[in-house]
Amino acid sequence: MTPATKPNVRESLASLHEMLRSGQSARAEPIARQLQLAYPHRGDVNHMMGLVLSSLRRPEQAEPYHARAVAADSRNTQYLLNYGLCLLTMGRVAEAAKYYERAALIEPGNAVVAWRIGSFHVGVGQGDRALPYFRKALIAAPDGAKPAIHLELVECLLSLGRSEEAEAEIRSRLTQTPFRDRYLILFSSIGRYKDDSDVFRMIEQALQHPKLPPWQRSCLMARKGVMLENSGRFDEAFETILAAKRLLKPLQSSDAFEAAVRERIAAYPKERIAQLASLYGDTSSRHIFVVGLPRSGTTLAAQIISAHSKAGNAGELETIAYIAGHLIDGHPVAQIDKTLALHGLEKVRSYARIFDEAVRYLVPHRDRAVDKMPDNFRYCAEIAFLFPNARIVHCRRHPGDTFISAFQSEMNEDHGYSYNPALYAARYTSYCALMRHWREVLPGEQIMDLDYERLTADPRQVIGELLEFLGLDFEEACLHPESTAGTVKTFSRLQVRAAINTTSVGRWRNYERHLQPILDAYASVQARDGTKQ
Repeated sequence: MTPATKPNVRESLASLHEMLRSGQSARAEPIARQLQLAYPHRGDVNHMMGLVLSSLRRPEQAEPYHARAVAADSRNTQYLLNYGLCLLTMGRVAEAAKYYERAALIEPGNAVVAWRIGSFHVGVGQGDRALPYFRKALIAAPDGAKPAIHLELVECLLSLGRSEEAEAEIRSRLTQTPFRDRYLILFSSIGRYKDDSDVFRMIEQALQHPKLPPWQRSCLMARKGVMLENSGRFDEAFETILAAKRLLKPLQSSDAFEAAVRERIAAYPKERIAQLASLYGDTSSRHIFVVGLPRSGTTLAAQIISAHSKAGNAGELETIAYIAGHLIDGHPVAQIDKTLALHGLEKVRSYARIFDEAVRYLVPHRDRAVDKMPDNFRYCAEIAFLFPNARIVHCRRHPGDTFISAFQSEMNEDHGYSYNPALYAARYTSYCALMRHWREVLPGEQIMDLDYERLTADPRQVIGELLEFLGLDFEEACLHPESTAGTVKTFSRLQVRAAINTTSVGRWRNYERHLQPILDAYASVQARDGTKQ
């Protein structure tokens, strides 16, 4: 490429920024690649390449470009922050923290730096550390940036269970903020509002606006549906939320998930997991993994365990999924033994260390760390052979209740199976098949089923069994997880502030006539396993 044919950097970067701003990431990628090919050593060009790939949800591909940008200009805080965000997206928490910390040292008074560091701390479940950064950013930021920062501050307060402060902050800004609809959604989640409340009327008024984005309209409609439920109008509630989910991009089929489950069941017989554990397992790590369908009680289980003096909650980490992807390295899962042999012992162990470093950063003063990413139920084999002394707590709950709870929540399109009962039933059936397999092939001392209904009905007995399984002495504090709940980013953030109770058991009965596919799937699983799921 001759200098005459090289693209103009300033013009190209401006064009690419506009494409990202307007959601045209796919269109931006070939232009960014051409620019990077022409200027392979420029920090701004590599940074843009990283941003484009990150926006396409390909952080593994973005990471080397972010690294090159930082190498080109190690004091550019924008490069440092976006490299940190890329690493965080992959679950490489300890590495990400270093880049955020470096940015803070370089520009301690910069509002954007303070804001982004606050977002990082919320992202890793450290809401108490985030609040001072948000407040600092609010003081230093220009007026145009303040509303977005304030919104994150409100979300942070809610994650910490500081509902009264959050409500006061919402009321103080509700009439001025450009995020009024989002504030209404958060406001309505704080209390059990009904159809005769001012909040209900405000949401109905907001829904009259013809230019609401689909996601915003969907969330408002879902909150309206919850308030209809609170008023006993269950059929209207269900139809309202179903209409809300149709505004999004629902899955058309569960075929991909079903195929992935079949592939993993075939790839991991008992003897293969045992062999891989003997070759690559780190027996010194005794991590705790809480898995299950979303809304199955994983947050409660993690809070119970982390109330123990020897355990701490690392939150929901993407790290195991990231490691699992790198272990297969694009090859079929069935070839896992050959792929790991190509990696070699040290490389495989280095991936396991990424997880060790993440939980050490997040849980620095406890003997045991809890990762409560529900979706890790997919990766029980990897957990078992990387960490043979880890413990897996599998949370089970009636699928009618898990569906209704997920259905009413802000589940993104990655969880599109929760948008209607038929898709959910198919997902549930495949999930049960995979968990049945893990119970058959993993040692009994490594995986335990924890039933939500039994836990809430007899907490002392079940928590005693749970702690015994984990090798922890019984402590009374574990019976009162609401007293020690820290930052909770999930949809359970308000429920976990209450004592263990049975009020959420059997909610599905209010919607029974809408849930037949799920109830049929539940009955089929019970018949297959001969036990309640």
